[in-house]
Order: sequence, then structure tokens, then C-alpha cells
Amino acid sequence: MSLTFQMDSMELEGKILHCGVLELENAVLALFWEGDKPKLGSTTVTLPGAASSQLLGDRDQMLGRVLGTHLATKYNKMSLVSTHFFKGHSDEVGKTLLDLVKRMMEEKN
Repeated sequence: MSLTFQMDSMELEGKILHCGVLELENAVLALFWEGDKPKLGSTTVTLPGAASSQLLGDRDQMLGRVLGTHLATKYNKMSLVSTHFFKGHSDEVGKTLLDLVKRMMEEKN
């Protein structure tokens, strides 16, 4: 048995935003970060049906919930979402990350 993250990235405002998604039998783990190396950041857990809780950190709470809800709905599994971004992003970061996740899911199918 091996674990493999599906990886992708997009550019926004001259910065590269990365995403790694790992599907488990009962959950989906998604890491979103900016920079060269993956980092754990504010972490949200979301259940199918949109119940969610912030587990770690307080930055990007809404972003973590939106991404978590999208993943939990699409996979029909619990999602754990970690976001680690530097300050100063525009409101477009959410749309860009959702587009990134949608693109990754299309490539998977």
C-alpha cells in the first residue's frame, strides 16, 4: 500500500499557489500552500453536509471551509483542509484555488 498526493499549482498575482490532495478510504486530505515547500497551516475538518470545525489556526478560516465543503461534497467523505498563505492576497485567491481543485478532479476522472 502506498499513499500518493495528486499535485498541481497555479499562478496568482505573480505567486505560485500549490495544492496536494490525498484520497483515503474515508477521507480526503488537502494541503494548499504558497512557496517552494509544503507547509501545514490553518486546518479545517468538514463533513459531507457542510458541518465544519476549525482545528488549527485562525487565518483563512472561510477559505478552508469553502474548500473543505467543496471537497467533502464532491468525494462524499470527510475533508481535512490545510491552508498556508502569506498575507496580501486579493479576494481572487479563493476562486483560483477552487479552479485548481476542479481541474485536479477533472484530471483524475
